Amino acid sequence: MAKQRPTGITLLAIAFIILGVLSFVWSLLVFGVGAVTGLTGSIIGAENVASLGGSNVFGGMVGMAAAVLDFIIAFGLLRLKPWAWLLALIGVGLNFISGIVGIFQGGFFALCCGLLGLLVPGAILFYLLRPEIRRLFGR
Repeated sequence: MAKQRPTGITLLAIAFIILGVLSFVWSLLVFGVGAVTGLTGSIIGAENVASLGGSNVFGGMVGMAAAVLDFIIAFGLLRLKPWAWLLALIGVGLNFISGIVGIFQGGFFALCCGLLGLLVPGAILFYLLRPEIRRLFGR
């Protein structure tokens, strides 16, 4: 008998797909701007501009890889694959940790925005760690 996928997992997979699309488009833009900036800096002999372009190219490539990972996680969640649960947990956990670090890097505004920004990853972590969801993924 096939396992029934809960609505929450379907919504989470859709969120990963949307995040993947947005991340891929943004990273493609960063990559393109970096490539043009790096090339322009090299042509006119501005090492700082060329260096900035190179770091943008690298950042764009990392972002595109992360977007592909978001698509893989979404596919795995839709298929209720145990590895997808683990990857989603790691990804959301990293977002949660980076949100906590971000809170302490700014003033009052960063604290307020950071606390609000922790709500979504915190809720997703809570959901993924619920016993019935863990059992669904064989955990």
